[in-house]
Amino acid sequence: MHALAPSTPRVIPGRAIDTLDLALSGGVSRGSIRVDLQDPVFFDHPLDHVPGMLLVVAGLELAEHAAMLRPANVSFRLTFTKFCELDAPVEVSATRETGGNPFEFIQSGRSIARGLLGRRETALPAELAPVPAFGNGSIPSELVHRADPGNIAVGPLTVDAGRVWVRVHEQAAIGGIPPRASAVASIIEAARQFVIAILHVWGQHPMGTKMIFVGLTADVPTALPQGHMTRALSWQPTPPEQTRRLHIDVHAVGERAIKVGSIVIASRCVDEVEYARLRAS
Repeated sequence: MHALAPSTPRVIPGRAIDTLDLALSGGVSRGSIRVDLQDPVFFDHPLDHVPGMLLVVAGLELAEHAAMLRPANVSFRLTFTKFCELDAPVEVSATRETGGNPFEFIQSGRSIARGLLGRRETALPAELAPVPAFGNGSIPSELVHRADPGNIAVGPLTVDAGRVWVRVHEQAAIGGIPPRASAVASIIEAARQFVIAILHVWGQHPMGTKMIFVGLTADVPTALPQGHMTRALSWQPTPPEQTRRLHIDVHAVGERAIKVGSIVIASRCVDEVEYARLRAS
């Protein structure tokens, strides 16, 4: 993958991509990822690496600019293989292919993440559930590792009919990017925060645990079904040792809660000593 020319950058409105090189007739589109330590969403607390959500959002933003994010139901998979560092440029490429659009993230000549964007071809089975009694307000900020209350994407945990639920806030968790990319990125960010809370409460990981984003699989719609007013997430509790890979269901909520998608997030939880060892290596 060649580097984008730094001499003539074209600024793209949004918070994830700085320069853009679109393939006009198929082929490969590329973007230079914006890493701004003053960004109030991605860096709302000090980090020693680029957060995985910034890469997720950059990939989705590039996809929408390149007209790869058209279908109503999106299938997006991403695996992180290395930490993305703060002190070197990082680029994302997306290749237009018939069976799906492969993504790759490159920093210092090395691949740090790979993914695939496509569309969900099969319809979900009709799964309806009563609307739980959602709590008001937001989940505690420390439980989702957010310093700014404005960046909290979900409400309090609610246990109902053997499942754990949260309501997703109506305001997009990730704004400043094109609408379909924002819809997908915001529900992934809400699920990520939900997973962090699950890992603390049900996974029994103490506060201060480092939770490393390893990968995700998201099969979600880019808009709510007609007549549904908001979104919710739910999780079927599992033993603590089975929380490294959490399956989150996505629901559209109206008079009933209907399942409209799912997000699987894999993570690795480490203490300060193990985290320092990982960073050193």
